[in-house]
Amino acid sequence: MLLARKGWLAGLLSAVVLAGCASSDDEAEVISPLPELQNPLEATVLWQERVGKGVEDYWSSLSPALAYDKLFVAERFGVVKALSPEDGSELWITNLRREFAEGALQKNDGARLSGGLATGFNKVFAGSENGMLFALSADDGEVVWQAPTRGEVLADPAVIGRMVIVNTAAGKVQAFDVDSGEFQWQMDLVMPPLLLRGSSGIAQSQGAALFGTPDGKVGALFAETGAPIWEARLAEATGANELERVIDVDVKPLVRGDNLYSAAFNGNLASIELRSGRVLWSRQYSSYTPLAIQGFALYMTDSRGTLYSIDRRNGLENWANSALSGRMLTGPQVIGDHLVVGDFEGYLHILDRSTGELLGYTRIDSSGLYTQPMRDGDTLYLQSRSGRIAAVTIP
Repeated sequence: MLLARKGWLAGLLSAVVLAGCASSDDEAEVISPLPELQNPLEATVLWQERVGKGVEDYWSSLSPALAYDKLFVAERFGVVKALSPEDGSELWITNLRREFAEGALQKNDGARLSGGLATGFNKVFAGSENGMLFALSADDGEVVWQAPTRGEVLADPAVIGRMVIVNTAAGKVQAFDVDSGEFQWQMDLVMPPLLLRGSSGIAQSQGAALFGTPDGKVGALFAETGAPIWEARLAEATGANELERVIDVDVKPLVRGDNLYSAAFNGNLASIELRSGRVLWSRQYSSYTPLAIQGFALYMTDSRGTLYSIDRRNGLENWANSALSGRMLTGPQVIGDHLVVGDFEGYLHILDRSTGELLGYTRIDSSGLYTQPMRDGDTLYLQSRSGRIAAVTIP
């Protein structure tokens, strides 16, 4: 995770380092070594495939999407593929680089895809740092439409009703017609001086779009019109310097029943009532990665790399595990009785979901895992920085 100052890059610091600097200039975050385990549990890799060059060392939220009996994957430079979820065989391939071969954007390094993938209405949607939103046919990968956006699309678009909604890095929440790509409406967000490099994905519930904001809030609006419904504050900018005052809510809201859950950097993890936006409880945590829920347990990775299980009814901790701190962990994912999380060296770590005990780890790709594993039933789909796609199960 990087820092940006209203759209331009302000530094190349990971959030692991940032969290340490926020508390003390003399404090350095230590990367935890892999612990030695007796009879470690290992993941089983069912198949592997590649999608171009991946995202390399760039910040990105690109991750697989599963729909229409296809697994959709993409790389930064423009290659989008549909794979068979069963064996990874290629069903179709499209290269969006050609869309930038001419005109003002021809000198850009490929399509610079960074947000997505998302699906709906038999289409696949991907956003770009070039300020473009693409809609591809899920059947054959043909570009159905493309639309310019006000700012980089760094998070997953969302299809709500007949709208495709994006939350751009320029603080613009925008909606486009799902069939034509025609612009429909825009909401402007408050932009603090210093931001995390990223933005919140869009969640949905009963026709409402739900998203985090750069100034420490979760917002809700009507997807059809863009009219605001409510805002809930998760963090206040109270630090002594600009770094400590970074309070982005980049965690995509997670909806369960009548509540949603999200967290802010340098702020709080909170449970919010969907209907009113009332904060039911909040606890001080700093995070920017996706959450996971199973039953009454809410799982999160904080900005230092500590994993938590939290009772989502009251915000009380069930357990915490800091054995992997400093390893730039992804958001956690639940699979059966286990919790899994990826790290910057490409290991998939397996924990006991009820106790937090680390049970084992398997290296998927040394280039690193950077997004929350995607689950479908008993299968996990992983994407590495070099573009390796892996289907994995836990014995």
